[in-house]
Amino acid sequence: MVFVIDKQKNQLLPTTNAKARILLNANKAVIHKIYPFVIRLKTSKTINANNKCAIKLDPGANTTGVAIVDKEKCLFLMEIIHRGKEIRKALFQRKVVRRNRRQRNTRYRQARFQNRIKRNGWLAPSVKSRADNIINIVNKLSKYIPLTNVAIESVSFNTTDMTEGIKLYGKEYQNGNLKDTKLRKFLMEKYSNRCNYCGSIEKLEVEHILSKSKGGTDSIKNLTLSCRKCNELKNNLSLKQFGKLINRDLSHLEPLQTPKSAAIIQSARNYTIAQLAKSFEIETGEGWETSFNRKEVNLPKEHYYDALCVGKDYDYRIVANTVLVIKARGRGSRQMCLMDKYGFPRTSPKSSKSVKGFQTGDIIKAKVPDGKKQGKYFGKVAVRTNGYFNITTDTQTIQGIGHKHCKVIQRGDGYAYFMKGASGFLSGLEDRVSTAILR
Repeated sequence: MVFVIDKQKNQLLPTTNAKARILLNANKAVIHKIYPFVIRLKTSKTINANNKCAIKLDPGANTTGVAIVDKEKCLFLMEIIHRGKEIRKALFQRKVVRRNRRQRNTRYRQARFQNRIKRNGWLAPSVKSRADNIINIVNKLSKYIPLTNVAIESVSFNTTDMTEGIKLYGKEYQNGNLKDTKLRKFLMEKYSNRCNYCGSIEKLEVEHILSKSKGGTDSIKNLTLSCRKCNELKNNLSLKQFGKLINRDLSHLEPLQTPKSAAIIQSARNYTIAQLAKSFEIETGEGWETSFNRKEVNLPKEHYYDALCVGKDYDYRIVANTVLVIKARGRGSRQMCLMDKYGFPRTSPKSSKSVKGFQTGDIIKAKVPDGKKQGKYFGKVAVRTNGYFNITTDTQTIQGIGHKHCKVIQRGDGYAYFMKGASGFLSGLEDRVSTAILR
């Protein structure tokens, strides 16, 4: 299926690949956008009030599944690949640089992190990025197809496993349902008032199984009871090292890993739903319901099939034979500069990411009339300040193409797009599309 808009850029119902090909060949439509592929009719059409579609979402920590449906058919399947891990890594590197700079014997710089107040509803940048990716993609797609409803999987996790049926939100997810209870009393009852290492009942203390100096948390699953002697002897040793020291097998005390993916989804859920509810009608579905629906219609475990099965309606005829993969790349808005050995900037940040009217990530076409690089090229550009760019096509990277030979086809929007599947519309129209673009 292909997105279609009319001359006034009003959203119309998508059409089949064959019809889109006929319209392009008959010069009744033009290519409006390459990724996602959209054609624009050269005439205006009356908008039918019954033309309504819905978008279904299966949010994930790394990948979000997307399905666009009408009353009977699944028209499009997509995946959004998030860059939350990259954001977290970049923030951690920045933190290390700033911390080292403050601790060096250099001129004093007052710490600012201690007097900053987080606003209500604050989300970690890596978590907010995942939510914003979903919101941005839904808003982009709504420009090309009449979307009125959003069905989103709303999963509740209970990681403490202490009480069934309790839904945790935001910070409650990390705090758990033991936040306001007497922790020491709970641990005493759980471990029968005995040291978990030697069995002693004297001078009991709450102890971290994995020490905080080595990344341990205050989670209930990382806490145990220990006598004073064992606590001092263990210090910050791992369970394996301490077990060898006292000649005991302590592997059964190894704390379970925190389900970080579940925490990410849980934290961003309310924010995502609240933002989408401003423009669309929202329907939510539980995770168990999605799994049941997918097995009911005998679909494999994929993010986009999970999205298709969210909510009460899930039995659709699938007419999409490819999956559009949308990978978050960022928009290059972070201002970076290099540091000297003392941790102070020795270069200035980039004044502008635009060179000769082009930006890295733009989709461009280039016609080189003569020389060693004579030919026509279509692909993603990487700009250089000297005005000679690199163009990455489907098969190669051509370096040193002058900006005078380049023309923008589609501005970079912070995402990379590619198709997944046996055969798709773009591959079927490869010659037709390439000819239209390079003409």
